[in-house]
Amino acid sequence: MIPAQGSSRRVVLGALPLAAASALVGCSWTRAAREHTATPAAATADDLLRGAALRSEHALLVAYDRAIAAYPSIAATLRAVRAHHAEHVSRLVPATPATAATPATTPATTPATTATAATGAAQASVAGLLTLERAAATALRTQCLAASASLAPLLASIHAAETAHADLLAPLVG
Repeated sequence: MIPAQGSSRRVVLGALPLAAASALVGCSWTRAAREHTATPAAATADDLLRGAALRSEHALLVAYDRAIAAYPSIAATLRAVRAHHAEHVSRLVPATPATAATPATTPATTPATTATAATGAAQASVAGLLTLERAAATALRTQCLAASASLAPLLASIHAAETAHADLLAPLVG
């Protein structure tokens, strides 16, 4: 035994189990087993959650398009909210050159004038939009809790936006 080198037989023998364990972790058969059990399930769950959020956003876009076409008196406010939903879709779908080249524009709104213009059938249409926004917010909250750490912040952000949209639309209903 050479004490000047600092390695004793006990240190070397004590380190062997640690070295063996780290060698096993690096083996391809153990890594492959972990990847097949954990990764696809998480990706599939996130894909399902992302798909549900996309379907909801597309339904909201269609509803806003119909309301904008039917009620020009409140169209400015509805266009602003619709632009937010278009942004949500762009965030939920991976960016491609085709989707990145189409920016959404947000027109200026004056809530005081649009709130007084929303009457009769327009109020009923806005009430329908309000119901859709609240349902989307509730669904997104549930989805956020089930999402992975990489998707949850995006879903939480969209949930907050849907809640704000509902707050914006509520005065228009009356």
